[in-house]
Amino acid sequence: MRLDIKHWAMLKAIDDTGTLRQAAYVLGITQSALSHRLAEAERRLGGVLFEREGRRLRQTAAGRAMTQTANQVIPALQRAEFDFQQMAVNKTTVVRFGVAAYSCYHWLPAFLHVISQQEPDIQLELVASATQNPLSNLQDGTVDVVLAPGYLVIPGIDSIAVLRDELVLIIGSSHSLARKPFIEAVDLQGEHYLTYSKSTQPGFEYERFIRPSGVVPHLVTVVEVTDAIIELIAAGFGVSILSRWAVQSAIKNGSVTAIGLGEEGLDLGWSALVRASELTPSAARTVSARLAQWFSAQ
Repeated sequence: MRLDIKHWAMLKAIDDTGTLRQAAYVLGITQSALSHRLAEAERRLGGVLFEREGRRLRQTAAGRAMTQTANQVIPALQRAEFDFQQMAVNKTTVVRFGVAAYSCYHWLPAFLHVISQQEPDIQLELVASATQNPLSNLQDGTVDVVLAPGYLVIPGIDSIAVLRDELVLIIGSSHSLARKPFIEAVDLQGEHYLTYSKSTQPGFEYERFIRPSGVVPHLVTVVEVTDAIIELIAAGFGVSILSRWAVQSAIKNGSVTAIGLGEEGLDLGWSALVRASELTPSAARTVSARLAQWFSAQ
């Protein structure tokens, strides 16, 4: 390796702050020392990492690739140090956990209570940001276990089935469709449709319910937070197709109504995902197995 860890930390600090002065402050060194460190890194690499634009620094194309790697490597090393300290002091293993697609945590306190009794040597740490990029977060080590909906077959990822669910249309309780026993795709034609993402995912409503019908909702709006979608629907601002389990609290309290999709319904599975490289046994695989047991008992 041509660069030392101090150079990789420098790349992340400059990317985080945008200026040498602020990056030097973050790293606890002088701006002059950081300038020398940057010059040393560029000399070792044989190329330019940043170009100056006034007081700010702009990454070159090659510098951007290096910085992206630094943004992965430095947090991974920091997590490794933190985990070691936790294990050395508390004799516990930290397992970072995330939920894909829906920000649903109504079940989490009960599960944490159970697993703390079953696995006292495992400490679960919730990574809420994993909702946005769950698979890349899992692959780069930001999280160790992801609870994900859908039927996923991904190289390098092991999947453990934990929950049987269904996709349902979520509408306001006074909506005209609330009287129907189930809805067809044509019922969406005049509706304002709210979705947390416009990117289609295999096994979800667009691929299995909307696209085959050829129906296009009147208006589609992206709302990236599930709780916000629920609030908008309850206030009469649209409809959405969501996981029944993910929004069951709102259904139970009567703020919204759930209607099945088609006469047969549209099933949805949830799985615990772990890296295939995880040893057997490992803390991450133990958490996944406990999730499956816990959901099975509910």
